[in-house]
Amino acid sequence: MARSTSPDSKKRQAKRQQLLRKLRNKYRAVLINESTYEERFSFRLSRFNVILLALLLFTLHGLFVLGLIIFTPLKEYIPGYSNQKVKLNAYRAMTTADSLDQALKVRDAYINNLRNVLSGNLPADSATLAVPLSHPPTAADLKPSIADSLLRAKVREEEAFSVHAERGNGVLDHLGLPGLLFFPPMRGIVTSTFNSAEGHYGIDIVTKADEAVKACLDGTVILASWTSDAGYVIQIQHSLDLVSVYKHNAVLLKKVGSQVKAGEAIAIVGNSGEYTTGPHLHFELWSGGKAVDPQTYIAFK
Repeated sequence: MARSTSPDSKKRQAKRQQLLRKLRNKYRAVLINESTYEERFSFRLSRFNVILLALLLFTLHGLFVLGLIIFTPLKEYIPGYSNQKVKLNAYRAMTTADSLDQALKVRDAYINNLRNVLSGNLPADSATLAVPLSHPPTAADLKPSIADSLLRAKVREEEAFSVHAERGNGVLDHLGLPGLLFFPPMRGIVTSTFNSAEGHYGIDIVTKADEAVKACLDGTVILASWTSDAGYVIQIQHSLDLVSVYKHNAVLLKKVGSQVKAGEAIAIVGNSGEYTTGPHLHFELWSGGKAVDPQTYIAFK
Protein backbone atom coordinates (compact mmCIF):
# COMPACT_ATOMS: atom_id res chain seq x y z
CA MET A 1 0.00 0.00 0.00
CA ALA A 2 1.29 3.47 -0.88
CA ARG A 3 1.72 5.87 2.01
CA SER A 4 -0.53 8.89 1.75
CA THR A 5 1.04 12.32 2.27
CA SER A 6 -0.92 15.07 3.94
CA PRO A 7 -1.26 18.45 2.23
CA ASP A 8 0.61 20.21 5.08
CA SER A 9 3.67 17.96 4.71
CA LYS A 10 3.64 18.53 0.96
CA LYS A 11 3.59 22.27 1.50
CA ARG A 12 6.48 22.11 3.96
CA GLN A 13 8.51 19.93 1.62
CA ALA A 14 7.81 22.31 -1.25
CA LYS A 15 8.95 25.27 0.84
CA ARG A 16 12.18 23.52 1.78
CA GLN A 17 12.93 22.68 -1.82
CA GLN A 18 12.17 26.24 -2.82
CA LEU A 19 14.53 27.55 -0.11
CA LEU A 20 17.29 25.20 -1.27
CA ARG A 21 16.81 26.34 -4.85
CA LYS A 22 17.09 29.96 -3.76
CA LEU A 23 20.29 29.21 -1.88
CA ARG A 24 21.75 27.36 -4.86
CA ASN A 25 20.63 29.79 -7.55
CA LYS A 26 23.63 31.28 -9.29
CA TYR A 27 24.00 35.03 -9.69
CA ARG A 28 26.46 36.91 -11.75
CA ALA A 29 28.06 40.16 -10.63
CA VAL A 30 29.40 42.28 -13.47
CA LEU A 31 31.54 45.44 -13.50
CA ILE A 32 30.82 47.55 -16.62
CA ASN A 33 32.56 50.66 -17.91
CA GLU A 34 29.98 53.41 -17.62
CA SER A 35 31.16 55.18 -20.77
CA THR A 36 31.62 52.27 -23.16
CA TYR A 37 29.44 49.68 -21.39
CA GLU A 38 32.38 47.30 -21.77
CA GLU A 39 32.38 44.40 -19.34
CA ARG A 40 35.51 44.67 -17.20
CA PHE A 41 35.06 42.00 -14.56
CA SER A 42 32.46 39.43 -13.58
CA PHE A 43 32.09 36.50 -11.23
CA ARG A 44 29.38 34.02 -10.31
CA LEU A 45 28.10 33.37 -6.82
CA SER A 46 25.15 32.05 -4.88
CA ARG A 47 23.49 32.91 -1.63
CA PHE A 48 24.99 29.78 -0.09
CA ASN A 49 28.50 30.90 -1.08
CA VAL A 50 27.86 34.35 0.36
CA ILE A 51 26.78 32.82 3.68
CA LEU A 52 29.90 30.63 3.80
CA LEU A 53 32.13 33.60 2.96
CA ALA A 54 30.52 35.68 5.69
CA LEU A 55 31.05 32.89 8.24
CA LEU A 56 34.70 32.54 7.17
CA LEU A 57 35.33 36.28 7.45
CA PHE A 58 33.65 36.35 10.87
CA THR A 59 35.82 33.45 12.07
CA LEU A 60 39.03 35.04 10.79
CA HIS A 61 38.09 38.33 12.40
CA GLY A 62 37.47 36.58 15.72
CA LEU A 63 40.83 34.77 15.54
CA PHE A 64 42.59 38.04 14.69
CA VAL A 65 41.05 39.85 17.66
CA LEU A 66 41.84 36.90 19.94
CA GLY A 67 45.46 36.88 18.76
CA LEU A 68 45.78 40.60 19.44
CA ILE A 69 44.50 40.10 22.97
CA ILE A 70 46.75 37.10 23.75
CA PHE A 71 50.03 38.07 22.10
CA THR A 72 50.07 41.87 22.54
CA PRO A 73 50.01 44.22 25.55
CA LEU A 74 46.33 44.94 24.83
CA LYS A 75 45.39 42.21 27.31
CA GLU A 76 46.63 44.45 30.12
CA TYR A 77 43.66 46.76 29.50
CA ILE A 78 41.15 43.99 30.15
CA PRO A 79 39.47 44.53 33.55
CA GLY A 80 40.61 41.94 36.10
CA TYR A 81 43.76 40.89 34.21
CA SER A 82 46.83 40.83 36.45
CA ASN A 83 49.84 42.63 35.02
CA GLN A 84 53.18 40.80 35.19
CA LYS A 85 54.96 43.95 36.36
CA VAL A 86 52.47 44.33 39.19
CA LYS A 87 53.13 40.74 40.29
CA LEU A 88 56.89 41.31 40.20
CA ASN A 89 56.64 44.55 42.17
CA ALA A 90 54.37 42.86 44.73
CA TYR A 91 56.86 40.01 45.14
CA ARG A 92 59.76 42.43 45.57
CA ALA A 93 57.78 44.46 48.10
CA MET A 94 56.95 41.31 50.08
CA THR A 95 60.59 40.20 50.06
CA THR A 96 61.77 43.65 51.15
CA ALA A 97 59.19 43.78 53.93
CA ASP A 98 60.27 40.34 55.17
CA SER A 99 63.94 41.40 55.12
CA LEU A 100 63.11 44.59 57.02
CA ASP A 101 61.19 42.58 59.61
CA GLN A 102 64.16 40.28 60.15
CA ALA A 103 66.51 43.26 60.37
CA LEU A 104 64.26 44.90 62.97
CA LYS A 105 64.23 41.72 65.06
CA VAL A 106 68.02 41.51 64.97
CA ARG A 107 68.34 45.18 65.88
CA ASP A 108 65.89 44.84 68.79
CA ALA A 109 67.76 41.80 70.12
CA TYR A 110 71.06 43.70 69.88
CA ILE A 111 69.63 46.74 71.68
CA ASN A 112 68.16 44.57 74.46
CA ASN A 113 71.46 42.76 74.96
CA LEU A 114 73.35 46.07 74.99
CA ARG A 115 70.88 47.51 77.50
CA ASN A 116 71.33 44.50 79.78
CA VAL A 117 75.12 44.77 79.53
CA LEU A 118 75.07 48.46 80.45
CA SER A 119 72.62 47.95 83.33
CA GLY A 120 74.34 44.81 84.66
CA ASN A 121 71.20 42.67 84.42
CA LEU A 122 72.86 39.75 82.64
CA PRO A 123 72.12 36.16 83.77
CA ALA A 124 74.86 34.27 85.54
CA ASP A 125 77.31 32.65 83.18
CA SER A 126 77.98 28.92 83.40
CA ALA A 127 81.63 29.64 84.15
CA THR A 128 80.73 31.53 87.32
CA LEU A 129 78.58 28.60 88.51
CA ALA A 130 81.32 26.02 88.11
CA VAL A 131 82.42 24.44 91.36
CA PRO A 132 86.21 24.29 91.65
CA LEU A 133 87.76 20.86 92.14
CA SER A 134 88.83 20.09 95.67
CA HIS A 135 91.65 17.82 94.52
CA PRO A 136 93.25 17.04 91.11
CA PRO A 137 92.08 13.92 89.24
CA THR A 138 94.05 10.69 89.69
CA ALA A 139 94.83 7.87 87.23
CA ALA A 140 91.79 5.94 88.49
CA ASP A 141 89.54 8.92 87.65
CA LEU A 142 90.90 9.05 84.09
CA LYS A 143 90.40 5.32 83.48
CA PRO A 144 87.66 4.73 80.83
CA SER A 145 84.40 3.35 82.08
CA ILE A 146 82.95 -0.04 81.09
CA ALA A 147 80.44 1.60 78.72
CA ASP A 148 83.21 3.61 77.06
CA SER A 149 85.36 0.49 76.62
CA LEU A 150 82.45 -1.45 75.07
CA LEU A 151 81.73 1.41 72.65
CA ARG A 152 85.38 1.61 71.59
CA ALA A 153 85.49 -2.14 70.95
CA LYS A 154 82.29 -1.99 68.88
CA VAL A 155 83.63 0.87 66.74
CA ARG A 156 86.93 -0.94 66.12
CA GLU A 157 85.04 -4.08 65.09
CA GLU A 158 82.80 -2.19 62.64
CA GLU A 159 85.69 -0.30 61.05
CA ALA A 160 88.01 -3.31 60.79
CA PHE A 161 86.97 -4.00 57.17
CA SER A 162 85.72 -0.51 56.19
CA VAL A 163 86.82 0.67 52.76
CA HIS A 164 87.11 4.20 54.13
CA ALA A 165 89.49 3.25 56.93
CA GLU A 166 92.95 4.79 56.66
CA ARG A 167 95.80 2.46 55.86
CA GLY A 168 99.49 2.93 56.42
CA ASN A 169 100.31 2.23 52.77
CA GLY A 170 97.38 4.18 51.34
CA VAL A 171 96.87 5.02 47.70
CA LEU A 172 98.51 8.44 47.78
CA ASP A 173 100.73 8.19 50.84
CA HIS A 174 103.73 9.80 49.18
CA LEU A 175 101.58 12.81 48.22
CA GLY A 176 100.29 13.23 51.74
CA LEU A 177 96.81 11.94 50.78
CA PRO A 178 96.45 8.51 52.41
CA GLY A 179 93.29 6.39 52.40
CA LEU A 180 91.80 7.30 48.98
CA LEU A 181 90.31 4.48 46.91
CA PHE A 182 89.77 5.33 43.23
CA PHE A 183 87.04 3.99 40.98
CA PRO A 184 88.43 3.16 37.50
CA PRO A 185 86.86 5.55 34.98
CA MET A 186 86.92 2.81 32.35
CA ARG A 187 88.08 -0.78 31.86
CA GLY A 188 90.20 -1.31 28.76
CA ILE A 189 93.66 -1.46 27.22
CA VAL A 190 96.15 1.32 28.00
CA THR A 191 97.71 2.21 24.64
CA SER A 192 99.67 5.29 25.72
CA THR A 193 101.21 5.69 29.17
CA PHE A 194 102.01 8.72 31.30
CA ASN A 195 105.09 10.69 30.17
CA SER A 196 105.38 14.23 31.53
CA ALA A 197 108.71 14.78 29.77
CA GLU A 198 106.96 14.51 26.39
CA GLY A 199 103.95 16.54 27.51
CA HIS A 200 101.64 13.55 27.80
CA TYR A 201 100.17 14.14 31.27
CA GLY A 202 97.76 11.22 31.26
CA ILE A 203 97.04 7.82 29.78
CA ASP A 204 94.98 6.67 26.78
CA ILE A 205 92.48 3.84 27.33
CA VAL A 206 90.90 1.98 24.39
CA THR A 207 87.59 0.17 24.93
CA LYS A 208 84.44 -0.73 23.00
CA ALA A 209 82.28 1.98 21.46
CA ASP A 210 79.55 3.76 23.46
CA GLU A 211 81.15 2.76 26.77
CA ALA A 212 80.29 4.95 29.76
CA VAL A 213 83.03 7.09 31.32
CA LYS A 214 82.72 7.15 35.13
CA ALA A 215 83.95 9.52 37.83
CA CYS A 216 86.97 8.19 39.74
CA LEU A 217 86.01 9.96 43.01
CA ASP A 218 83.20 12.05 44.49
CA GLY A 219 83.42 15.66 43.40
CA THR A 220 82.04 18.67 41.53
CA VAL A 221 82.21 19.26 37.76
CA ILE A 222 84.28 22.41 37.13
CA LEU A 223 84.54 22.16 33.32
CA ALA A 224 82.26 20.62 30.71
CA SER A 225 83.10 22.07 27.31
CA TRP A 226 84.46 21.54 23.79
CA THR A 227 88.02 22.24 22.66
CA SER A 228 89.44 21.83 19.17
CA ASP A 229 92.31 19.57 20.24
CA ALA A 230 90.65 17.44 22.95
CA GLY A 231 87.00 17.48 21.79
CA TYR A 232 84.44 17.15 24.57
CA VAL A 233 86.28 17.56 27.88
CA ILE A 234 85.00 17.25 31.45
CA GLN A 235 86.96 18.05 34.62
CA ILE A 236 86.00 17.17 38.20
CA GLN A 237 87.31 18.80 41.38
CA HIS A 238 87.70 16.31 44.22
CA SER A 239 88.60 16.71 47.85
CA LEU A 240 92.21 17.06 49.01
CA ASP A 241 93.09 19.27 46.00
CA LEU A 242 92.64 16.47 43.42
CA VAL A 243 91.41 17.10 39.85
CA SER A 244 90.55 14.44 37.27
CA VAL A 245 90.34 15.18 33.51
CA TYR A 246 88.47 13.14 30.85
CA LYS A 247 89.06 14.01 27.15
CA HIS A 248 87.90 12.99 23.63
CA ASN A 249 84.35 12.12 24.75
CA ALA A 250 81.44 11.73 22.34
CA VAL A 251 78.76 13.05 24.71
CA LEU A 252 78.93 14.83 28.08
CA LEU A 253 76.31 13.69 30.62
CA LYS A 254 77.02 16.33 33.28
CA LYS A 255 77.27 20.11 33.31
CA VAL A 256 79.33 22.60 35.33
CA GLY A 257 78.34 22.58 38.99
CA SER A 258 76.95 19.03 38.99
CA GLN A 259 77.73 16.93 42.06
CA VAL A 260 78.92 13.43 41.08
CA LYS A 261 79.64 10.25 42.99
CA ALA A 262 82.47 7.79 42.44
CA GLY A 263 81.47 5.36 39.69
CA GLU A 264 78.71 7.63 38.32
CA ALA A 265 78.56 7.94 34.51
CA ILE A 266 79.68 11.41 33.39
CA ALA A 267 80.28 10.95 29.62
CA ILE A 268 80.32 8.51 26.68
CA VAL A 269 83.65 7.49 25.18
CA GLY A 270 84.24 8.96 21.74
CA ASN A 271 86.67 10.19 19.10
CA SER A 272 86.22 13.98 19.27
CA GLY A 273 89.01 16.51 18.84
CA GLU A 274 92.00 16.85 16.54
CA TYR A 275 94.52 14.88 18.66
CA THR A 276 92.83 11.49 18.36
CA THR A 277 93.06 8.50 16.05
CA GLY A 278 90.11 6.45 17.25
CA PRO A 279 87.57 5.97 20.05
CA HIS A 280 89.41 6.15 23.37
CA LEU A 281 89.58 8.02 26.68
CA HIS A 282 92.46 10.28 27.64
CA PHE A 283 92.47 10.35 31.45
CA GLU A 284 94.57 12.70 33.60
CA LEU A 285 94.95 12.97 37.38
CA TRP A 286 96.31 16.12 39.02
CA SER A 287 97.27 16.54 42.68
CA GLY A 288 98.16 19.98 44.06
CA GLY A 289 98.59 21.37 40.55
CA LYS A 290 100.95 18.59 39.42
CA ALA A 291 100.14 15.73 37.05
CA VAL A 292 100.55 12.21 38.48
CA ASP A 293 100.55 8.82 36.76
CA PRO A 294 97.01 7.37 37.07
CA GLN A 295 98.32 3.81 36.62
CA THR A 296 100.14 4.09 39.93
CA TYR A 297 96.80 4.30 41.78
CA ILE A 298 94.15 2.73 39.50
CA ALA A 299 93.89 -0.64 37.77
CA PHE A 300 92.33 -0.24 34.32
CA LYS A 301 92.14 -3.93 33.27
